[in-house]
Amino acid sequence: MSGKINALKNVAQSKTWASFLNHNHPYSLLHWSIGGINHEDKDVWLLQDEVTFEAQEFENLDAAMVWITENMDGITDVLG
Repeated sequence: MSGKINALKNVAQSKTWASFLNHNHPYSLLHWSIGGINHEDKDVWLLQDEVTFEAQEFENLDAAMVWITENMDGITDVLG
C-alpha cells in the first residue's frame, strides 16, 4: 500500500472515520454501527462520496482498503 493509503487506514482506525480527496473529489470513510429496539444490528465501514452522498458498504476496514487501493489512484489529502 502506498503512503496515502496507509495514512488513510491509520486515521480511519484510530478515529473511526477519515476524509480524503481522490482526484480533488471529496470522500469519507467511516465506521457505522446501529443497534436498538427498532434497528437491525449493523457493523460496517462506509465509503461515502461527499458530493452525491452515495455510499458503499464494506464488512470491515480491510475490505474497504482493498477496494480503495484497486479503484482510487489519485488520493492526495487525508484528513482525520
